[in-house]
Amino acid sequence: MVLCAIVGLATGSSWTASGTVGVALMGVGQGLGINPAISAGMVISGAYMGDKWSPLSDSTNVAAATAETPLYEHVRSMMTTTLPSFIIAMIL
Repeated sequence: MVLCAIVGLATGSSWTASGTVGVALMGVGQGLGINPAISAGMVISGAYMGDKWSPLSDSTNVAAATAETPLYEHVRSMMTTTLPSFIIAMIL
């Protein structure tokens, strides 16, 4: 989950994180005997969290531009909702 979040944050794309590192982590999860649904949930959760926090993300830039808000202020405000959900997902 954390690795997908880092890749999503670095690239600004949840699809890139899911399609590269996510595929590899699904294989690792299968090898470790982890339920595929749980592995997929972890991959997708991390990828979308990284996408939402990334200043490179197209959806983050469009939302900030539409709301006429500075980009980093928008990212900071999104952390109030995404950080608790990320922590809860990591605990589960």
